[in-house]
Amino acid sequence: MNGKLFYLSDENEYIFITPMALTPDIKDGLQEDMSNRLGTPVAVISDCDSFEYLLGGTK
Repeated sequence: MNGKLFYLSDENEYIFITPMALTPDIKDGLQEDMSNRLGTPVAVISDCDSFEYLLGGTK
């Protein structure tokens, strides 16, 4: 599956972002599988064509 996995060290969790449109069942299954494998919470964001990674909390 095509996507990017980001680790949030402050929250000890991961975010997986994929451009694929996933059904809720597939998205939930993927989230559960990745959480079990990594041993920490994983948020799955799907149907994302592009995104911008922002550093820090500056406005």
